[in-house]
Amino acid sequence: MKKLSSLFLAVCAAAAYSAQLTVQTVSQGVVKLTYGATNDYSIYEPGFEVPTFWVHVWSNAADNSTGTVYDDAWTNSTVSMNWDSSAGAYVGTINLNTKVFTNGNKTFPSGTTVNNLGFVFKDQQNGATKQSGDLAATTYGFTSTTTDATLAVSNPVTGKKSNVIGGKLYTSSKGNLEISVYEMSGKLVRSFKAVANGTPIELNVSRNGLYLVKITNGSESEVVKFAK
Repeated sequence: MKKLSSLFLAVCAAAAYSAQLTVQTVSQGVVKLTYGATNDYSIYEPGFEVPTFWVHVWSNAADNSTGTVYDDAWTNSTVSMNWDSSAGAYVGTINLNTKVFTNGNKTFPSGTTVNNLGFVFKDQQNGATKQSGDLAATTYGFTSTTTDATLAVSNPVTGKKSNVIGGKLYTSSKGNLEISVYEMSGKLVRSFKAVANGTPIELNVSRNGLYLVKITNGSESEVVKFAK
């Protein structure tokens, strides 16, 4: 009877954690975190009406197919959890196709299978005065995913053809381009078409931070990291 009671309590505890925090693979390489929808903040207490807190993310060598550790520098955690009034919860996105892990500025190669992620909630991007314990994504519903080649940071044999200076894209590509700007978390900021004719292209990014811009020219694409 004692063992059955312990099992029942363990199942109830797992269900409570699942409701409190969910980590879902919503598309290839894209992971969504939802926290606090049940008004339970026992994993991490963000504070009264705090609109944003941060997520320190890593993947251990045994948890991805490259056999390499990928992790954020504690002083530069680029994934954020933002209050979403429609969800009644904090919501964040980790796009493993484009995320730069800031400890070494490494990005998963295309075709990498990620079986688990570790993460910590904390109150500051560049450190913490309070934080959660270490959390494992698989505990909260994460299922393995493989990074998508079409959004991976490219390193063409011919070398990088584009760069961003002062919020403007300078590229040697010519003709009609499709341009998409992403936050480092993978969130799409804006997407538009432009004609490349040798003059710089204004990206119109208003907020300071680290970004990726994907430049597509027909069947070729390039992804460039830049800071605003």
